[in-house]
Amino acid sequence: MTSAAPAFSGRNRALVRSFLLALLTAAGIGAASAQPKPAPAATATQPPPVAVSGWRYERSGPDRHIFHCEQASCGAGSKVSYRLYAADNPMTLEQFRDSQDQIIKALQQRTPGQRITIIGVDGDKGTAVPRMFRARRLTVTPNGASEYQVNGLLFGARASASLISSARDEKASNDNYAKFMVALASKIR
Repeated sequence: MTSAAPAFSGRNRALVRSFLLALLTAAGIGAASAQPKPAPAATATQPPPVAVSGWRYERSGPDRHIFHCEQASCGAGSKVSYRLYAADNPMTLEQFRDSQDQIIKALQQRTPGQRITIIGVDGDKGTAVPRMFRARRLTVTPNGASEYQVNGLLFGARASASLISSARDEKASNDNYAKFMVALASKIR
């Protein structure tokens, strides 16, 4: 039996692969050997390209920026991470939807018994910039713990970005995503 996989252009395939690696790494299951070649190293004291107050910053590798909630309003244990990419990616909303299905299959295969449900996928149609794609999901681990995630891609004239927000509460996940999305949008427009 053969399965049909969506055909992505080389540029889209690279972005989907990077997005999948970012998700797997954020979930703590990415393999170090699967990481793309690092960009030129920046100093550990260099500030992130975009930050939101009230969050503790951690750099992961050469290009992943992770923020941990340090205030009651964003929800204890909440995290947001992002990566910046080159501009002018022609990915479509349909390709993004297909990539979400692939990501869910990969995550569920890596953790037997984990259930991931897509709550919704939305975004801008076409390939003009600026545009945004967003997927909202609920992950239930084998031990019953729940986590809400918002995963998005932002496309601007100067850059593109992947953005992931996770929290135990759906509202906190959505609100945290929105705060960082606004900050990143000003950087990539």
